Amino acid sequence: MKVTGMLKTQIVWVIVFLTPCVTYATRVACVGDSNTFGFGLERLSAYPVQLEGILQQCNVRWEVQNFGLNGATVLRYGDISYRRQPVCQSALAYEPDVVIFCFGPNETRSPNRMYIHEHFVADYVSLIEAFAILDTAPELWICQPLAAFSSEWTISPEIIENDIVPLVNQVAAETGIPVIDFYTVFKDAPHLYQNDGIHPTADGARLMAEIVAASITGIRTSPDLNSDGIVDSEDMCILVDHWHMNELSCDIAPPPFGDGIVDVQDLVALAKYLFTYPGAVAYWRLDETEGDVAHDSVAENDAVVIGNAIWQVDAGQIGGAIQLDGITGYVKAPPVLNPADSPFSVLGWIKCSTAGQVILSQSRGQDWLLTDSGGALMTDLKGAGQQSKALRSQVVITDGEWHHVALTWGDRRTLYVDEVSVAEDEPALPADISEGVHIGAGADLESGTFFSGLIDEVRIYNRAVRP
Repeated sequence: MKVTGMLKTQIVWVIVFLTPCVTYATRVACVGDSNTFGFGLERLSAYPVQLEGILQQCNVRWEVQNFGLNGATVLRYGDISYRRQPVCQSALAYEPDVVIFCFGPNETRSPNRMYIHEHFVADYVSLIEAFAILDTAPELWICQPLAAFSSEWTISPEIIENDIVPLVNQVAAETGIPVIDFYTVFKDAPHLYQNDGIHPTADGARLMAEIVAASITGIRTSPDLNSDGIVDSEDMCILVDHWHMNELSCDIAPPPFGDGIVDVQDLVALAKYLFTYPGAVAYWRLDETEGDVAHDSVAENDAVVIGNAIWQVDAGQIGGAIQLDGITGYVKAPPVLNPADSPFSVLGWIKCSTAGQVILSQSRGQDWLLTDSGGALMTDLKGAGQQSKALRSQVVITDGEWHHVALTWGDRRTLYVDEVSVAEDEPALPADISEGVHIGAGADLESGTFFSGLIDEVRIYNRAVRP
């Protein structure tokens, strides 16, 4: 099917017109046994921790807590009954917006298996109902257990397959909650297990997280198809350009793995995220008209305006902007990102005529974006190690015109001016610093580093975008 330019425009505008205002769930409780807890793994490798990182690539407001318990079972008379453990009360007190249940292998252990047929369904339903009546009215999901490849701890791979899997489906049918099918994915993947044949490796936990994230968001991968930091009509056009093709990058639905063709399901899924900023951890529009607070549009990182700064209501590149005097004026934001934790990006619009000033820095750290003595864009954010150097471009941006500037740090450290890469290299990871952000001033607030001019639309991401 060939999509004409007129049809493409019609599809885009119809979807834009029909796009609902989506409220994203925030608090996710992962309730389960040792496969949820992350037995045998480093804490950061447990699937709930990895799940939070994946979800925050869509929206930074996601928060995930791990309420897994080694050896736990849903059985009331089980040797480690989840309902009787403090962790269950902690999960309920968390008041989640989403709950992911994952039990099954421990029910097959010799002390517990006698209760399976008589009590498993009723006890699982009872646990689910305890969460369903919370004031938050959480969205509930039930997971098929992972397959087992050994009889360690008297766990029975056969009982998991022949009894637990059908009973989980019965629980889902009685409660009306959707199923996330780990069993089918893992039953032919022994390479994703630790030596015990029961618990997943870090890669296996990553796959669990990806499957859960796809299920609860409705998308297989980020809807920001061109990785420019915003989901907009350009992404919609990319999707439509691949209409009815087997294009993995655009096959974002249905979860968890897509269906091998770009179609209406992908269009609707992408539309849910139109005009959002996947992976943005802070976005200061700088469109205020008065006061000393610069509001964060994507999270809770409101910043404070310090010194001589003036809101310019109609002078911004998009809406308003803030005008700084180059002497005392700057914007002080709370800690939003540790550059050593993950790939990241910082972007903003600037208009100035004075060289040698800082656009954005990290308190007690380094200057992330600035101009050198000749007015060219550079970054002083270096990789850890004595051999690391600043990255300089040859593009002068102190010409009194608006310029879009960016630093992205993923596999490479890259500077952009007006959406064009102007310098890049491959440094070591940056230093570990968790401090606040200065917009329009140097890291140490030294005289001469303060910015003189207009700054607008500052965004920070926990991923490397391509502006």
